[in-house]
Amino acid sequence: MKNKLKPIALLSCLILALLFLFAGSNLAKESRPLPSADTNRIITLEELKKYNGDNQNLPIYIGMNGYVYDVTAGKKFYQPGGSYHDLAGRDSSTELNMAGGGIIKSKYPVVGRLAQ
Repeated sequence: MKNKLKPIALLSCLILALLFLFAGSNLAKESRPLPSADTNRIITLEELKKYNGDNQNLPIYIGMNGYVYDVTAGKKFYQPGGSYHDLAGRDSSTELNMAGGGIIKSKYPVVGRLAQ
């Protein structure tokens, strides 16, 4: 009976190791923001407030982990009345580090850095 369990245990360990390797490589990809036209631009928290989706003539920005992302392409989610409007026009690092930050990083371009 012990001999039958050993191959199964080894296989399980191998599968777990591969899963950790795969997860680690995806986390590394998610930690890099998309390149943008102007990552040298510094945006203050006060300036960021203007880009909360209330003004239809302006893009919609979200601050996260020192970067500012243009989420205008997802306007229906971030404009007033949208599911994630609360995140727009401010530093939403706390919320996005719990959930959704990887989507922001992989889907939307960086338009600047958040002033410290």
